[in-house]
Amino acid sequence: MKLDQAVLQLDAAAERSRLRLLVALLGGETTVGDLVAVLQQSQPRVSRHLRLLLEAGLLESFREGRSIYYRWSAPGLAAGVASPVAAVAASDDPTITTDRARLKALSRERERGALRRALRAGRARGLHTSDTGAAISELLHTIPGEHRSSEILIVGCGSGELLELLLPSVRMVVGTEPSGHRRQVARARLRLGGLPHWTIRDAEATQLPLASASFDLVIVQDALAPGADVAQILVEAVRVLRTAGRLLILDRILPTDMELTAHLAALGFTVTRRQWLPGREPDRALFQASRAELTPARTGTND
Repeated sequence: MKLDQAVLQLDAAAERSRLRLLVALLGGETTVGDLVAVLQQSQPRVSRHLRLLLEAGLLESFREGRSIYYRWSAPGLAAGVASPVAAVAASDDPTITTDRARLKALSRERERGALRRALRAGRARGLHTSDTGAAISELLHTIPGEHRSSEILIVGCGSGELLELLLPSVRMVVGTEPSGHRRQVARARLRLGGLPHWTIRDAEATQLPLASASFDLVIVQDALAPGADVAQILVEAVRVLRTAGRLLILDRILPTDMELTAHLAALGFTVTRRQWLPGREPDRALFQASRAELTPARTGTND
């Protein structure tokens, strides 16, 4: 890091309110409105502090509907500023303790509010804990590169259950989810975990707003519903996957994989593992695939 950039970041962080914002955002992306509620300051004042942190490169932001979300940037997390901020976050300072309690209460309220709205709208499916815990535990063992160096995308992350399980052991995990109710629930739950290396974006599985070749592992979760454009979903998943990356499909799939295998083959991928999962809904399956030229031999399957 160049001297001028280091001075800019240190100067931006060395102010009481901005340091509180950095600590609050260690839990993950948060709206301006919630940060205003945590700091108990006016929105213009909080926005000015956030702008300075953005200019210093410590934060990044994105818009979703009427809301603007702020989060730590990857360079910000890699900078030396993150360690002292984390030390402050772990302290028993009364101001930080109060901020933490406010953010926790807000996250709980956001989760409850999203669930209530989903129930009223008849869209509660996918908001509750999955009954595929064993499958997800098994899936964790398939993450490449001993986890920490991995950047993972979950297409159709739902209410964030899988994302939450992956979060402690990966470099970065991104979720996409078209349902606003599910995004709100997922964000509220993930903020309580106190880890910032995640983000959830509003996106359809057929059109991902993400750069090509960005991820080591792409998980397509519950996105292949009847009527879905399976071919286009897989095209997008493959597009954002790095050359040596792997593709996992965790979904309710009929007990025939011919169509799915054909779609993957057309994209140059070979299914290296298929497993029908036990449970109340035995049509749920886990498929793993990688580029055919990188697969020296077909591994055993569990059909």
